[in-house]
Amino acid sequence: MVINNTAMLTTSFFQSDVWLFCFYVVLTYEIFFWFCNAFLLFIELFDIPIIDQYRIQKHKKKVRFQPDIVHLIIRDTIYHQISLFLLIPALYYIFEYFGHIDIQGIRPSWSTILFQLTLFILSEDTLFFWTHRLFHTRWLYKHIHKKHHVYKQPTGLTAVLNDPFDDVQIQFASWFMPIFIQETHIFTVCIWVVIRAYQAINAHSGYNFPYISTQYWLPELMPGTIAHDFHHQQGKWNYGSFFSVWDQIMGTHRLTTSKKESN
Repeated sequence: MVINNTAMLTTSFFQSDVWLFCFYVVLTYEIFFWFCNAFLLFIELFDIPIIDQYRIQKHKKKVRFQPDIVHLIIRDTIYHQISLFLLIPALYYIFEYFGHIDIQGIRPSWSTILFQLTLFILSEDTLFFWTHRLFHTRWLYKHIHKKHHVYKQPTGLTAVLNDPFDDVQIQFASWFMPIFIQETHIFTVCIWVVIRAYQAINAHSGYNFPYISTQYWLPELMPGTIAHDFHHQQGKWNYGSFFSVWDQIMGTHRLTTSKKESN
């Protein structure tokens, strides 16, 4: 009888919304995150001229020749992976506290999905710009955000290597709108996870790839890797994530040092 009750409780847990939410989100994120970074690690370890031509910081040695940075990346990546198992369950309960996330219901229409994803992108870009710029003020940069800027030559893994308080800022920008609209489907959330992961990894990739990068198709509106790599080199400018609109409005859009600099 005890065995049957235990089996029923186990089955019930693995069919629960919180378990399914964590399973879908973590699986989606991990597969996409490591698929992209496996490619970036491969081209980091092996010199392939046809690919290396797209490296942005060609004047510097590859990251693999910088042992201190490699050590930091390995250590902080382990911390990041562990933190996922704390963040994702908490995220589910935040969704449920402020609204509802549909886990087992019918997928919404594509028009609803596209509308919500548009809201997510616009909201994240706005919130990220202003909170990111805030973290570049003197005290916050010195005590918190500078940890991320240790990586002046970013690569895909460094997209998620931050101080915990920095992570709060990033997660707030990423999840404010999905939570705010109060009724979201897990299918939409998983697509959002992929879009957000792509944006972050692409921005930190260190390569100006053709075709698969936003800056190839919309260089003025979505400068992607070019803008964020320059941000890491200089420690300022280009605070936006998806778009350059806020940077252009606020005079913080720079892709070169040739212009007269101003904060």
